[in-house]
Amino acid sequence: MSDGAAIVLCAGQRVDRGHRADFFPEALEPVVRRAVRARLIELGAVIGYASAAPGGDILFGEALVALGGELNLYLPCDRADFVAQYVAPAGEAWVARFERLCARAARVTISCEENLLGDATLVRFNNQMLQGMARLRGEALDRPPHLMVLWSAMAPPEPGSPADFMDQWPELGRLSVIDLDDLRLEAGLAEPAPVDPDALALAELDAEISPRAVRAILFADIAAYTRFEDRAVPLLFDFLAEAQQRVEERAAAPLLINSWGDAVHAAAETAHDLADYAAALTEAVATIDPAAFGLDRRPRFRMALHAGPVFVGLHPLTGRSMVFGHHVNRAARIEPLALPGALCASQHFVALLKAEMDRRADEAQLTGQVYAPRYRIVYLGRRDLPKSFGSEEVYRVVDGDWDRDWDRNRDGGPGEPEDAMAPSRMAPPDRMQLALDADLGEIAMVAARVEAFCAVHDLGEAVVQAVTLALDELLTNTITYGFPEGTGGGGEAPWIEVALSLAGNVLTARIRDPGLAFDPAEAPAPDLDSDVDDRPIGGLGVHLVREMMDGLEYRRLDGVNEVTLTKRVRPATTDGDSE
Repeated sequence: MSDGAAIVLCAGQRVDRGHRADFFPEALEPVVRRAVRARLIELGAVIGYASAAPGGDILFGEALVALGGELNLYLPCDRADFVAQYVAPAGEAWVARFERLCARAARVTISCEENLLGDATLVRFNNQMLQGMARLRGEALDRPPHLMVLWSAMAPPEPGSPADFMDQWPELGRLSVIDLDDLRLEAGLAEPAPVDPDALALAELDAEISPRAVRAILFADIAAYTRFEDRAVPLLFDFLAEAQQRVEERAAAPLLINSWGDAVHAAAETAHDLADYAAALTEAVATIDPAAFGLDRRPRFRMALHAGPVFVGLHPLTGRSMVFGHHVNRAARIEPLALPGALCASQHFVALLKAEMDRRADEAQLTGQVYAPRYRIVYLGRRDLPKSFGSEEVYRVVDGDWDRDWDRNRDGGPGEPEDAMAPSRMAPPDRMQLALDADLGEIAMVAARVEAFCAVHDLGEAVVQAVTLALDELLTNTITYGFPEGTGGGGEAPWIEVALSLAGNVLTARIRDPGLAFDPAEAPAPDLDSDVDDRPIGGLGVHLVREMMDGLEYRRLDGVNEVTLTKRVRPATTDGDSE
């Protein structure tokens, strides 16, 4: 059984009624839709990541959901602003499709809860979020993600475009291109006209000129700082001066760093740079002997790491460098969630960190060097933020150079919840639902989706064969005999639904259709004792279904057949859950 790609992220060519319409004309949509569906089936995609711009993104999302996949949408800005600037220009029909897709997605994440302001920085950051989160999910499931690009070579490489995305994707072996120019030639459509630079929006021409920049952001403070008496504060600062000397030996200085009292605020150009600084500071304060400085207890930093587009400038009163904006405020709200001695990070930060580490690994491979990722990322779950800042997907960043025994060695303070840093699972989806036409050609698609679902759950080949053969038999019977004269038992237009679900050690497959009533559980057992030439035709297939499955139930409700199959399964690997 092939593992397939399992996790696929998409960068799709946009359409609108301006210059982009020529790169993705309306007449090409049916051809592209079929190509996307076929590629998703071929890749075995179960989990998808994409934005939701009209054109390739929405077609990808619609196809994945129709194939029973889990769709994760990421928008670069406030939802209403995204619709106004990206979706509405393509027409009201695309707006309606956008809303329906968001309703069917497993989750819709806003990368930056603010308006675009004509700024391409937010779009590029959204691509970084998409890539990083798909990579993290892939690491958790041991399924590296695959990039699918719906691309026209004639389209300008705008910020956030498929060409821009490809430039940031290092693994060419996990890149799948659907060439819109080739598809339009196959469809007999004319080649797109050359781009007129005067037709491009000013924001697109000046894409590199932006008041905002993506920065990694740190907020930290010393836990229980107020318990240090005034006479101990100078001693504490001597301790921190020694810590700073050690930090300078291990990590590059941040682009900016500010401090007031026990609080520290820093910003760096990359997530890896800031993680290096935070890890070095954490290690220094954890390994220096406080007694050597006259302290009776060890100071411990609580550190929060975040990332996002921020405004960069000089403080009008001090003249010092500063960053400001929504993401700076959000980083400050994450800091209270951190435990002393731990690095607590948002999904924005770990998305960038994971993508940066994977790029380093790819570069090392190309040059024949050995690379071991320094940081391990542990998902903790969604946590509420203080001061009405909503909630955040929170992670712990573990420094593999020295922090492997953090959980065992930390000296937790009073009131620390035992499970505050307990890992959660980034599990694969536990169900898949398919809508089929009453066509025998659809059975191959069902078999491919069953294989993809079983692969992402590490179920064995025997399970795949048993379930696909059982579904093949029952669907063939339904399609061949269940819809005489093209209608169901009540004259209804034919339709078929197949749903898979995994709960504990039981895989369930359910078939629903409005065809003629037929209870396979009541079908007579075939005559297996007589000579082959003397046996009546039929009945053997349903018998095999009973033999291969552990459970077979039937009911008919409101004119709809419902057959439920159950199979006890055993994961291919039984060495326990992984983080």
